[in-house]
Amino acid sequence: VCGNFLISISLNIQKYTHVRQSQRGTKPYYTSRLWWCGILLMGLGELGNFAAYGFAPASLIAPLGSVSVIASAVISVVFLKETLRASDILGGALALTGTYFLVTFAPHSSPHVTANMVERSLVSWTFLIYFMFEMILFAILMYLYKCRNIKHIVIMMILVALLASVTVISVKAVSGMITETIRGSHLTIFACVCLLAFTGVFLIARARPRIKMDRVFISMGQIPGIPITPDSGPAIEPSRVQDIMGLCLCISGKRCTDKVQPQSDDSKYGKLASKLTCNSGIQDEP
Repeated sequence: VCGNFLISISLNIQKYTHVRQSQRGTKPYYTSRLWWCGILLMGLGELGNFAAYGFAPASLIAPLGSVSVIASAVISVVFLKETLRASDILGGALALTGTYFLVTFAPHSSPHVTANMVERSLVSWTFLIYFMFEMILFAILMYLYKCRNIKHIVIMMILVALLASVTVISVKAVSGMITETIRGSHLTIFACVCLLAFTGVFLIARARPRIKMDRVFISMGQIPGIPITPDSGPAIEPSRVQDIMGLCLCISGKRCTDKVQPQSDDSKYGKLASKLTCNSGIQDEP
């Protein structure tokens, strides 16, 4: 409830900033400190909603989103001097009544969400059928909205509701797993292992020099037996790829401690490769 109330305050602050900046014709709205205060309040409110999904069922938390709508209506009338209509009062009363019954009869406990539970749910036929149905319905409504230019409010609300349903499921899963991690579950070990793996890969690839291939091919033109043509580049036989790669490592600045092994059926390349020795660093496998 507090999170949704903060969201309603932030929306009204942002709207007030937009109206003021447009009337004054001054700098853009994102240069105003007041607008950024509204963004900060919205972030805090959404953080509160996110945390609530980790401790209570989604059927209990989701209906409380109507609090932000009702609070926004009240704040806009008091501070932004907007008009309050009879339909607004009736709609607010119906929303409060529906929210009260939903909260009263909704389950007040939910099973602990774990990674295994989320994995099983994502591959279950129930979720797959639901998700496919939602995608098809969303595509049909988007076709009516964009191609047929049907801008009815019901279509827009259904589109938002379809997206919100997937968002609520995702937030519930992530928030529940974070809650289990804080309580001492083994998700903690998984996060630490991922961090170690990422750190190891970063340390391995951190200071690797980059091979400039243009310099390599220019240097290859100086090797006897490898002609360079102006149009097609170096004419290298496929059977000599292994020998030439070894030579490129030495010419481009790479160092090795073993000799480059040539093909056994050619004495010319064998004599050339056997005389090339680089002194320290990476050792090529024979």
